[in-house]
Amino acid sequence: MMLPEDELIGLLARVAGHSSGITVGIGDDAAVLDGGLVVATDMLVEGVHFERGRLDAAAIGARAAAANLSDLAAMGAEPICLLAALGLPEGFGEVEALSAGVASYGVPLAGGDLSRAPVLTVAVTAVGRAERPVLRSGGRPGDLLIVTGELGAQVVSGYTRRVTPRLVEGAALAEVATAMLDLSDGIAEDVPRLAAASGTGAVVYLADLPRAAGATIEHAACGGEDYELLAALPPDADVPGFATVVGCLTDEPGVRLLDASGTHRDLHGWDHFR
Repeated sequence: MMLPEDELIGLLARVAGHSSGITVGIGDDAAVLDGGLVVATDMLVEGVHFERGRLDAAAIGARAAAANLSDLAAMGAEPICLLAALGLPEGFGEVEALSAGVASYGVPLAGGDLSRAPVLTVAVTAVGRAERPVLRSGGRPGDLLIVTGELGAQVVSGYTRRVTPRLVEGAALAEVATAMLDLSDGIAEDVPRLAAASGTGAVVYLADLPRAAGATIEHAACGGEDYELLAALPPDADVPGFATVVGCLTDEPGVRLLDASGTHRDLHGWDHFR
């Protein structure tokens, strides 16, 4: 049986090499290299992340780019360029549209690789720069937990909605946030990651989650690919207008997802291997 995603990442971190030029390695939203370079990579695989009958080639390319740009946003980084490695199945004739989708956020496509593959596979790497990269590990008990935008929109749309990476918001939050990550797997999955990295517990008030039209609390808490930002802010910080307070970090270990009656809900987000 395959290990859960977080355990696999921990395994990779244990066997990864080390270099004096790597400031932050495996385990955050992106790697940080000397000089403030920030590098993120994500892969979309047909049949796992998308179905070609539901998304056209341009939308698939855009989704692959957005996943990486959102990781840069979570570090407070400004994008420099993208690289794309495309695995193309027999007869696929939409390479131009796919590549145009990757470049559709205005970040230059600087290179990559091409190969035949049994199913369409799009692996994008984003390169950016941050003066003060925000990690997952800086949160402190008492910090407010905030999210940008609305949650659950992807579930409601059937995962066909175009994503907006929160690069501007990430840069603004980097001025004050103690910790940050992007909500790619749902808040029920990603709050425990931030709390674990910061060595804290957390409380999330499910009724306070900002929900997209038509989204239930379960959609908002568990739905993946919203690519909004989750950040921890000092308790005396001004909360920007684009964000909503949904909970706080605590001294008490563990993560509690409390409904309106104060009862913990055992909810989980997306895990490729669960």
